[in-house]
Amino acid sequence: MLQTFKNRLMFQFSYSKELEKYFLSNKLYIEYDNDIQNVSRSILYIPAVSCLITIAGAMNAGFYVEELDRNFLESLRKIELIMKKCYPNIPFSIKIHIDRILNNSFSNNGYGLLFSGGIDSTVSYIRHRDKKPDLIMVWGLDIPLDEKDFWWKVRDTYENFAIRENVKIRFIKTNMRQCMNEALLSKESSRYCKGLSWWEMVYSLPLLGLCAPITVERIGTILFASSETKEFSRPGGFHPQLFVNRISWADVRVVLDAYEISRQEKIRYFLKNYITDHGNYPHLWVCWKSRHSLNCGKCEKCSRTITELILEGIDPNKCGFNINRNFFIFLKSNLSRFIRDEVNVFMWKDIQQHIPQVIDHNLYDSKSFFEWFKTFDIQGNLRKRKINDTIKKLPLFYVYYKLPNEVRTKLKRLKLGIVRNQENRFS
Repeated sequence: MLQTFKNRLMFQFSYSKELEKYFLSNKLYIEYDNDIQNVSRSILYIPAVSCLITIAGAMNAGFYVEELDRNFLESLRKIELIMKKCYPNIPFSIKIHIDRILNNSFSNNGYGLLFSGGIDSTVSYIRHRDKKPDLIMVWGLDIPLDEKDFWWKVRDTYENFAIRENVKIRFIKTNMRQCMNEALLSKESSRYCKGLSWWEMVYSLPLLGLCAPITVERIGTILFASSETKEFSRPGGFHPQLFVNRISWADVRVVLDAYEISRQEKIRYFLKNYITDHGNYPHLWVCWKSRHSLNCGKCEKCSRTITELILEGIDPNKCGFNINRNFFIFLKSNLSRFIRDEVNVFMWKDIQQHIPQVIDHNLYDSKSFFEWFKTFDIQGNLRKRKINDTIKKLPLFYVYYKLPNEVRTKLKRLKLGIVRNQENRFS
């Protein structure tokens, strides 16, 4: 059941006893910053359908909705085929029953950009700056609804950015993720896609679906900044070249932006030129750890972004970070623990491959680090880490590490070979 209250959509949905465990609430709401009461219900249903259909499809359950846009329905059919291709072991099937299927057309030529303040969305804005895209930010997905102070800090930061750039910024609030039992969904889906949470697998569709009601006014194209590249991508929501360009409603198209450009290239050829040409340093928000300031400056994501900026001669402290000349001492001692999976390997290799033969600056005493990092074995570091992690799970190694430090030291001196023998089993 759908109810509209000026700028608020309220969906109350029901489900079978078998599906009950996958939901924490049956009331989903979305709030916009404009009146949406006159928007066709076939469009207003899209945000809820985009979220709930992923669960229904994965559980092979039927789905009923009163009205829906024809083009969006066709998008769901395309996504069904992609899901089956990406996850052949998931019985993904969209069994949707609709009373009325409507054709919609808005004839808009404006642009909207899903915006987070990170490198990818900031560079997508720079690439399409002449089109004056509306920036669209969502509260309730990456920032939980109970983190009000932090949300307002983020909101204030990017409202100021929008004012400076003379573009419109749109805000959406939703309890979408709070309705789902993500822990259980992730646990069950991990059997089919190890290493990805449920949200990571499906996020492209619900994120875009939230935008549908606001495209009625002006927006004919939604830009979705790619965090992946053609050289490296993962399945699921993190594989947007499979999903994003196949999603549409009415005559609105969705475009995956900058998929052909690596993260370091985005900074080198777009962000750096923007700073040089306009003298503005955009405030970048890349951190998932800090809830006090927008960036902690110590996690892997912050450290990597700082390194990427400094390589291009951009001062991170002008882009929302707070570091000093000891940063690269910290990074060098922590780099091994930052490289935990193939995604980290790819991202750090992207930096490594863009280090020039001659480094013409020494911003924050970075020159010696980059000279050292040129030959750092990134893949070998991950391989060593995996071996060590596996060894530490072995019973003998567990007992060894439970011994007092002085006993372990003596064992090493006696060359009993506890560690070496275990390592040889995995080399």
